[in-house]
Amino acid sequence: MDTIEDKDDFCNTRETLLIRVKNQHDDKSWEDFVFYYKKFIYIICRRMGLNHHDSEEIVQKVLLKLWDKLPEFEYNEGSRFRGWLCMVTGNTVKDFFRSHKRAEDRKTKAAEYEHWNPDTISKPEVDKMVEKEWENYISNLALENIKPKFSDNVIDIFIKANQGIPVKELSEQIGVPINTIYVYSKRVTAKLHEEIRRLYHELN
Repeated sequence: MDTIEDKDDFCNTRETLLIRVKNQHDDKSWEDFVFYYKKFIYIICRRMGLNHHDSEEIVQKVLLKLWDKLPEFEYNEGSRFRGWLCMVTGNTVKDFFRSHKRAEDRKTKAAEYEHWNPDTISKPEVDKMVEKEWENYISNLALENIKPKFSDNVIDIFIKANQGIPVKELSEQIGVPINTIYVYSKRVTAKLHEEIRRLYHELN
């Protein structure tokens, strides 16, 4: 999996990326943008009730819309790119449901899996769902990015320790001293929080 470190020319802030991606001839900036936001768009599509195939289709449509509209987007302290991104995604999903004869079947199936009905969901609900998914997305991305900095064994211990397994029980299971588990967990946690803060600074 690609990591932040693999992207030699990646910009230092999200604002810079948005400025760069406004240039539709800057292929590198567009690749960076897709790297970070494609998976998140897919997650939102799934949470709004689309299956995998339809989500992939919508992701491509949203990316095309963003590529077309990004040159017009004006970033400032009062605007939130993520909110605009999710508005574009949500509207594209709604259009998809309306244009398919199986819309009602899809909505029924979505409800069974506790997904969101795009015709009845309110903006506060959307915002709450988006924030929750964004936090999960950033946390998972941060963990993937820091994995190369630690051995597989250390990462495995950290993950198990955060699954709620009592430290004493975990120590007996894997044959590692309790103090060592605490040390490993502390090191990974510190690096993880650092990476999360960096990602929020660049992408939030």
